[in-house]
Amino acid sequence: MQRAMRRYRWIARCLGAVAVATASTVAPLPAQESGVVRGTVTLEENGDFISGAVILVVGSGAFALTDTQGSFVIDRVPAGSYEVLAQRDHLTAGRQTVTVEPGGTVTADFVLGLSPVHEEVTVTASAGGAETTYEAFNAVTTVDSFDIARESVPGFGDALRNEPGIAVRGFGPGASRPIIRGFDGDRVLILEDGVRTGDLSNNSGDHVVTVDPSSAERIEIVRGPATLLYGSNAVGGVVNVITPHESSRASLLEGTRAQLNADLGSANAQAGTNVGLQHARNGVRYWAGGSTRRTGDYATPLGTVQNSATESANAEAGVGWSGDRLFASAGVTLNDGRYGVPFAEQFHGHHEVDAGGHRDDHGVDEGGATSIALDWQRRAMRFDVGLQGLANRVVEGVRLSLKAVDWGHDELEIEGGNENVGTRFDNRVYILRADVDQRQTERLSGRFGAWTQIRDFEAAGFEALAPRTDLSSFAAFAYEELNLGRLRVQFGGRVDRDNYRVAERTGAFANDDDDDGHEGHDHGVLEAPDARDRDFAGASASVGLHADLGAGNALVANLTRSHRPPAIEELYNFGPHVGTLSFDVGNPDLDAESTLGLDLSLRHRGDRVRGALNFFVYDIDNFIFGDRSDEVADNLPVYNILQGDSRFRGFDARGSTRLAGQTWLTLGLGYVDARLATGEPLPRIPPLRGTVDLDIPYGGFTLTPQLEFAARQADVFRGETETGRYSLVNVRASYVWPRQDTAHILSFTGYNLTNELYRNHSSYIKDLAPEMGRGVRASYAVRFH
Repeated sequence: MQRAMRRYRWIARCLGAVAVATASTVAPLPAQESGVVRGTVTLEENGDFISGAVILVVGSGAFALTDTQGSFVIDRVPAGSYEVLAQRDHLTAGRQTVTVEPGGTVTADFVLGLSPVHEEVTVTASAGGAETTYEAFNAVTTVDSFDIARESVPGFGDALRNEPGIAVRGFGPGASRPIIRGFDGDRVLILEDGVRTGDLSNNSGDHVVTVDPSSAERIEIVRGPATLLYGSNAVGGVVNVITPHESSRASLLEGTRAQLNADLGSANAQAGTNVGLQHARNGVRYWAGGSTRRTGDYATPLGTVQNSATESANAEAGVGWSGDRLFASAGVTLNDGRYGVPFAEQFHGHHEVDAGGHRDDHGVDEGGATSIALDWQRRAMRFDVGLQGLANRVVEGVRLSLKAVDWGHDELEIEGGNENVGTRFDNRVYILRADVDQRQTERLSGRFGAWTQIRDFEAAGFEALAPRTDLSSFAAFAYEELNLGRLRVQFGGRVDRDNYRVAERTGAFANDDDDDGHEGHDHGVLEAPDARDRDFAGASASVGLHADLGAGNALVANLTRSHRPPAIEELYNFGPHVGTLSFDVGNPDLDAESTLGLDLSLRHRGDRVRGALNFFVYDIDNFIFGDRSDEVADNLPVYNILQGDSRFRGFDARGSTRLAGQTWLTLGLGYVDARLATGEPLPRIPPLRGTVDLDIPYGGFTLTPQLEFAARQADVFRGETETGRYSLVNVRASYVWPRQDTAHILSFTGYNLTNELYRNHSSYIKDLAPEMGRGVRASYAVRFH
């Protein structure tokens, strides 16, 4: 670890020197080459000013939020003609065309009304600043704070389950995580304000995502080439959680913003609250927030699933300062939680560790653990410093982000009221990221930077499948967009290096036996592979085309070549892995995956019809997967980690049509076919899934009946069971009361109203437990701007 930390300090000095040199050596941009866009935003229903609306100068990346008087000012906008977009959650989006003269000021005033359908804005997938999802090169879905508040689901994956192309992986409700286009685990990257969360949710099906969705300002789901900005392993996509304090930092507005949520649910005895506060004055910003959430054992049409209860508590606080050019901030986040892992006791034995580090294992019937629970903690500190609005010829802004995460969890074996720690996981991560936003010209915009990570992973106990491993990673990236009028071109690249330094296996999974006659676990003829150091280096690249076809239509095509090194669990795991219901035999000889991906998108934006249809094909060489053998060890099937070529192909789509007034009908669909080159389907690939929503508004009230459906999944991996088709009937009634600087939303949702018995094909326990039965949820949220 000392060697890794020395490398980290060296990389940190290099990144800092590069950022400072870049910001200080470029020539100033003459003031007359830019202008100012200003205006006001009011509410159509009562004429009140709207605070907190997003104003985006489309194509420039420049954006701002309206103040308490509904006013906005965006300066340093390069001279030229632009569309200006005004948007706020649950309101219509307004567009106006303006021409910015050098040294001049142009006014754009907007009137917005209530609407269940509106344009979305992304910062995750932008070459610089922000842009609409229609103009983005990537397929982007945004879930805003109003949508999150109305759904009020307890799990992170569940908050995204109705988005096209998204499925939910889990081992019960405590560990739900999104699957994107059939990709899971290390191939889906979860970020918080653009930086990795540092948890181990990608490592196992029973590990939790530590972010509480109710605390988010919005959640952006990105598929496509911009994922190279964050990690070449994100073949499936990137999920970026934007927090309220990050949004307030970007707005540079003074005053106080606050958020409050509360929710209750019946089928799982759900109860949760969340509160957040941001205050800015004289350039100094403060923020604080917290949440608590609990659920009981959830009910299904077949009865209650025991040991499926969850509870969590989260707190955060920070302070920052923003001047005309320099900004800095520091914050801390504390997360604690506990959840049951249903049915895990059927695969755990009772484990006693002797003085030599070997275990005496007894079957469950002979006094084994009666239930398994995971108790987890996450402590994160983050520091940001940067320069903004530099107004020089090359660089618009620079940002350095340093994040330290200490994450751990105990897997508890509970018997007769007594709790014993079966396995302890510790994951310490240090991340440094440097982002440079280029000064946009009439033709070119982009961003580039570098990223490094030091990770120290260690596990001890029954499921200590991998030896202690230190991982050091470094990457440099660039993402550029060239504007040729109605035709735009993107090109990007990334180089990565990952170094694994691994200790010897110890305890029951060591290959050598003690002289006292103990032989640890009885794995038959299985032998743990030698753990050895590995180094990986690779390059990724993308090129794309965005064509404006006129009449609100666009065609987008992207070609991406990406490199993904194996994950720790793929290289080094050996032993019973209850979180995936498998006995894992890792492979330290794995090569890196290489993916060639093609994404095509057809988009339409109109007053009555809008939507996007996205097609994708990914050919993956050396695809890493668990190959099920005929052997059984520790009451679990043995999976050998192997490689083979594979292909993922499918589509995701969403379309909305306005039937009358502001009544909208929306259809969302997602489908993926994923197979090895041999033609065999890959495991736990979700079936065709979709939703049909009818939003019927009357003033501030909206009634939304929804049909959620899935096809039968009969294309299954060997040993995997099929799942049948299902249709769920859900109904949501919500009332939104927007005022000048506040917005209230009250929502009631009835879900699975027919009490349909159905199973989630991507769940590890689909053969043991169906999904939740009929129930209702109620939620209240208020936003102070």
